[in-house]
Parts: sequence; structure tokens; C-alpha cells
Amino acid sequence: MASTSTRPGTSRLGAIWAQTIDGVIGRDGVMPWHVPEDLQHFKEVTSGKPVIMGRRTWESLPDTHKPLPGRANIIVSRSVGAVEVRDGGIWVSSLDAALEVAHKGQEATNAGSLADAWIIGGGTLYAEALTREDLPHYRRVQVVEQTKLAASDLVEVPGDTKAPNLHPYDWTITTNQQLPDISKHGYLLDSNGGRHQALYHFVTYTRK
Repeated sequence: MASTSTRPGTSRLGAIWAQTIDGVIGRDGVMPWHVPEDLQHFKEVTSGKPVIMGRRTWESLPDTHKPLPGRANIIVSRSVGAVEVRDGGIWVSSLDAALEVAHKGQEATNAGSLADAWIIGGGTLYAEALTREDLPHYRRVQVVEQTKLAASDLVEVPGDTKAPNLHPYDWTITTNQQLPDISKHGYLLDSNGGRHQALYHFVTYTRK
């Protein structure tokens, strides 16, 4: 496969999510865990950049964190016609429309920044973005930032939404903690709602 690195002058689009070792990213519309270190990492990575999300992801945000501060919140909903500005977010009808808004509002990537705009969920939006090569202004997703989670006792954490598979033929790991850290106050939820201490580590993938 030919190299798919970003062409000169194009903007960089990223996707970011947390997942279990089994690829779970959600259950019943929410994340079946609470890991403060992941939340802080998400904030650090996306701060100052437009974030693009589906309606269900927007609705899953706590009211106290809606909209996500310091970032343009762009929400994709098929029920929207023209671009609407309401509830602290910019509502659009498609991923393409969201990328048009993000590109107009983005700032130039600072040295050390991974991307100019971020897709933050949910599963349907990730799947569309990661399989397309014709995204307006961005062409394709160039970087994926993952937080990998596991219960310290290795209990299964079930879910109904899975992360996209990143094939090693297309992606390379550029940053990876060799050993997971133990979350001080974080936990994952089993099928009965029981809490299990969380292990976490951050991984960055870039397109080959």
C-alpha cells in the first residue's frame, strides 16, 4: 500500500477514545468506567481544538461539562437541516458538514499538537471517519489517540459498542507506554455494576 501521510497544506484530523482490552467503548449509551486520568488526558489532547461528536455522545455528557469548555463542540444529527447554534454547540446534519465547520474555526496546529480537529464519538461516527478517504479538508483520519483500560483483577467489562479495528498494515504505533499505570481513583464496571480498580495506558497511532 502506498504511503498515506498528510499532503502538504492539508489539515490533520484525529480520533480519540478509551477502550477496554476487548475493544468496548460503551454500554447503554455511556462508558462503563470512570478513570480521571483518562479524562485529564482527553482534555489535554483536545483542548483548543474543535471536537466532533454524534448526538448520543453529546447527550451522554454530564450537564456540568456540556459544552466541553475551550473547544468548539460540533454535534452531528440527522434531524438537523441547516447549521444550528444552540445549547452551547454547533449542530450539523453530517460528518462532512461538521468538518466544514471545524476547518473554518480551527487554529493552525501548534508544534507538538497531534491534530487540528478531533472526532470523539460515538461508534457510528468513528466507523465512517476511519473508513473514508475523501473527507473535506482533512482527506482522512491521520492519528488515533487511545486510552487502553483493564480491570486490575482482569474481570470482563461487557459493552454493546466496540472501537474500530486499527489494522497494523495501515497504522503504526508512535507513542506507547510499556507498562500500564494503576488509576488512583478510577474503576471499571462489570455486568452487575460492581467496581473494579482500573489500569490504563495511552497509545498513539498514526497512518503509515
